[in-house]
Amino acid sequence: MSHLADEEAKQCPPNVYSETQIYPRYPPPYRDYAPPYHGGTDYSNKYNPACTSFNKLPFPTTELKQGNTFGRVVLCLMVGLIFGASLLSLLLWVLFGSDVPNFQIQTFSIPSFKLTGSTLKANWAAGLTLINPNHKLDICFEQTESSLVYKNYIIDTSLVDSFQVEKNQEMTMDIAFSVPAFNDEYYNTTGAPWVKDMQEERRKGSLVFEMRIITSATFLAGDFWRRQTDLKVVCVELKVDFPATTGGGTWNGDKKECLRWVGSVPSRGNFDSSHLFPQPTNMLDKVEYDRVE
Repeated sequence: MSHLADEEAKQCPPNVYSETQIYPRYPPPYRDYAPPYHGGTDYSNKYNPACTSFNKLPFPTTELKQGNTFGRVVLCLMVGLIFGASLLSLLLWVLFGSDVPNFQIQTFSIPSFKLTGSTLKANWAAGLTLINPNHKLDICFEQTESSLVYKNYIIDTSLVDSFQVEKNQEMTMDIAFSVPAFNDEYYNTTGAPWVKDMQEERRKGSLVFEMRIITSATFLAGDFWRRQTDLKVVCVELKVDFPATTGGGTWNGDKKECLRWVGSVPSRGNFDSSHLFPQPTNMLDKVEYDRVE
């Protein structure tokens, strides 16, 4: 056995190095690296993501186009104009706020009334009081159209010329109606749908009429400010009593404030009563108004 051990020792000599010398814990640093390349004039200086670049791209900026600037200016002007107009309207309303004039029936009568068969000859006379409740505004009434209505049919129409009511003042407007209309040789009540009803009520001793007024009113504050509006006035339940079987009648005196609407009046056109009779009063009914309390 010792002989075999001596032979192995001769073939495999003992290790003269320690384990740490053969297998070091950390690899030694490499010292054969080439020096870093800093670039030169012979090559293009391209962007290297691994290196810090001093040639940074400029921060992007937005250039305002001329068209966008013009649109913004126009929009600002429109907003300013709308705001200014609203403010001016509010100021004018505070300074010159207008109240709709009042209409009141004072007198209403039928001086003559003769109904023979289907032929009617009669005269009506009405007196209205117009009151201007405004403290700062005058009211100018343009051509005023008044219509006498019976059971929703226009009997006659009368026109009144322009007039003006001063602030805090009132005036009386006299209106006359007649059948046949003055100087109207074509007016004929024969066959009118309302004649039969009028005969029956006349026999009972009373008739109820209605008066409708269409006018254009202009509110004035000197030469500084004015505003125009259209008015529709309806005076209802004008009851006329006939004390005798023949002759005229008198109003019962039941004073009621006329109803008022504010709206847009259509073109009046020709007011010859022959064009209005015997159609219903749809010329007035087609107009849309806002009721004034």
